[in-house]
Amino acid sequence: MGHKLKNIPVIVCVGSAGVSGDSLGPLVGELLIEKYNVPAYVYGSLSRPVNGVNYEDYVEFIRRRHRGSIVIAVDACVGEKSDVGKVKISSKGLTAGGALNKNLRRVGDIGILGVVSEKQDDNLMSLMSVPFMFVDGMSREIAAKINKLIQRLNGVFPSSNKHTTNT
Repeated sequence: MGHKLKNIPVIVCVGSAGVSGDSLGPLVGELLIEKYNVPAYVYGSLSRPVNGVNYEDYVEFIRRRHRGSIVIAVDACVGEKSDVGKVKISSKGLTAGGALNKNLRRVGDIGILGVVSEKQDDNLMSLMSVPFMFVDGMSREIAAKINKLIQRLNGVFPSSNKHTTNT
């Protein structure tokens, strides 16, 4: 790749550890921080989730603090039965909370959505019934791919310079 990052990338992992299907984002964040120690600012983990309660505050903080940085947003979603288990990428970021009819602001330059369950009349119940091991497997796949992407784009940063944070 001929392009190198000018600013340290930001990864915002959205979700709630209390709902198995919605824990995809926090699981990805946890892996990026603990397993991969990615050279990026990572917001959202199992112990410090970015969720419906604090989402708007994080989005505003990221917009102010990380102006000019590429922002990758990760979240779980519901979808068609044939899409369950797939990972969808958006070049327009993502709007969290759609499964629960929340009107939250768009976040990210790139959106990574893991389809964890089939869309139903009661999406919360659908998200609650997703087996944890299924979500855990998807989170490992997504975290590994994000790590590989950051490493490819990361020719600019020395390996000893750690930028991972979980604020």
